[in-house]
Amino acid sequence: MTDMEWALVSQAKKGDAHAFALLYEKYYKDLYRFALCYLKNTAQAEDAVSQAVLKAYEKLPNLQKETSFKSWLFQITANECKMLFRNNKEVSLPEDFEQQTTEEGYSEPEIDDLLQVLNDDERMVITLSVFSGYRSTEISRMLTMRPGTVRSLKSRALDKLRTAMAPAMS
Repeated sequence: MTDMEWALVSQAKKGDAHAFALLYEKYYKDLYRFALCYLKNTAQAEDAVSQAVLKAYEKLPNLQKETSFKSWLFQITANECKMLFRNNKEVSLPEDFEQQTTEEGYSEPEIDDLLQVLNDDERMVITLSVFSGYRSTEISRMLTMRPGTVRSLKSRALDKLRTAMAPAMS
């Protein structure tokens, strides 16, 4: 975290809405990309980020360490994504996803079924690492997990996906 970010978080904790808006502006794209990769639906991703930002703003005075702001914000966003995903099992995949997976031999329902073999933590780790390109150390901070736990979850999730894909490949 840069000195400027730290100062903005400190100011926002004291009620400075403009400082919080600047932080929101800085992290919005990453939060949205994470939510979109997790939920595979633009409207739901926007909803998840909006809800997360509102909750973060309300709970900001309770943040213990300013340096944890980014991981704290991602954790709130991850929780919102989990809640939306659980409440709406009919999460749709991107429009071009069907064409892409059909070319590779998978239909949209088959891909959706494959993703269902992952638990929430595995799905979040795969989303952040594979789709968003974050490293395990970054993910561990965002999700408040140890880097080794993140690597284990990713490995286990990839194994589950390979196993689930094996019958379709034969």
